[in-house]
Amino acid sequence: MRCAVVTDGGLATGAVVRTVGDLLNPRNPMTHRADGRGRPWARPRTPPAVPERPATMQLDLLKRPDGRTAILMPSGFVLDLLTPDATGMPIEDIAQCLSSQPRWGGAARPWYSVAEHSVMVSRLVPPPLAYSALMHDCEEFLGDWPSPVKVMLDRDYVKQRLHPVKDALRRWFGFNDEVPAIKQADLVCMATELRDLLPPAWLDWGHLPPAHPDRIVPVGPDRAYTLFLERYEESKHLAQPLNAKAGRAKATRSRRKTPNP
Repeated sequence: MRCAVVTDGGLATGAVVRTVGDLLNPRNPMTHRADGRGRPWARPRTPPAVPERPATMQLDLLKRPDGRTAILMPSGFVLDLLTPDATGMPIEDIAQCLSSQPRWGGAARPWYSVAEHSVMVSRLVPPPLAYSALMHDCEEFLGDWPSPVKVMLDRDYVKQRLHPVKDALRRWFGFNDEVPAIKQADLVCMATELRDLLPPAWLDWGHLPPAHPDRIVPVGPDRAYTLFLERYEESKHLAQPLNAKAGRAKATRSRRKTPNP
């Protein structure tokens, strides 16, 4: 296999690498000097320090949830899928997971996240629906299942099984995404992604509306995380009233964060 090889003087083309093991061999001249000292690019690098984040306290979890049926979120929040209660889940957990979750099963190129898709949907709906549209896929920290998979498994069955989780998220974050205008914007985004990010294919997409005239330019996970949170801050005033239980918990948490005068 011929490839470009980095040398002290720059790039040298045409070198032959027989196996991956050749590159890992401590005597390989491509990665080590004759005196045994590794080249600069072969030295082990110390990974950057990851700042520690305090774990989310869930004092109501008196019984430890089963790790086989509970989801651990980036903040340390635990969501028990058998009895889902999203009370106290930080929005940053949603932003982190959706910005790391690819659309189209990872087939889109450049790489495109659910967070970017959600922001786009929120900008295509009438302004009063922007918040609910942003949150319409928030349960997809469980995975963004491509539509053909849902059809194969029976879309109604999948929706029924996921409904308790989605409903818990609706109650805590205060949104209603079961609105025709949001579904229509979702399909427009799907058509636009198909045009801009997927390869041509002999498939019937007649159920999709026309794509949006603007082209999609993916921004990557880090920027998608920021864009999602910025859109959340812009639209969170549109959140719907929470139920009594979640409302009391959220009010208590807010009082704890408020410093004493």
